Amino acid sequence: MVQYSADKLSKYPFIEFIPEIYISICVSVCSIVILLVFLYLIGTIGQFVVGKRLLKAGEALLLRIPLARTIYTATKQVAEAISLPNRSALKSVVMVDFYKPGFKAIGFLTGYIEDSAGKEFCKVMIPTTPNPTTGFFLLIPRDEVTETTITIEDAFKMIISGGIVSPDTLNPAKPSIA
Repeated sequence: MVQYSADKLSKYPFIEFIPEIYISICVSVCSIVILLVFLYLIGTIGQFVVGKRLLKAGEALLLRIPLARTIYTATKQVAEAISLPNRSALKSVVMVDFYKPGFKAIGFLTGYIEDSAGKEFCKVMIPTTPNPTTGFFLLIPRDEVTETTITIEDAFKMIISGGIVSPDTLNPAKPSIA
């Protein structure tokens, strides 16, 4: 039990009416909160100073392992491409035939590529439900891709919810894939 000096407490007359156990609990709780804030600040400082060094060392180790290097490098490039603030990796939401003609799937246009004959293809990622980080990557002739007016956010909502959350209309905007 913590003993309090009567001289120090006499400065605050309202304290006389508070039971000593409440004051003791209050002091204990405040001490714990101050300790947690102190530990949080130390952790934050350590994360930015020591954490960066540990990440660099771990990355250097991963880059020495042949198979892990390939997977890590590809994953890092995808993460950097998606997180670029000035350039969106997902250009628009498109609709394509998938599985067989007449069956439509929602996909994300990620870019364009040409084959050696000069024919242009759209790079389309068709995510799976409910985890859109996996899916199918297809190269589809440009004239077989239908652009939609759905926003990327709405498309993600539709995919994650399994179609439960979706716009009322699909509104294709066929002619212009730019």
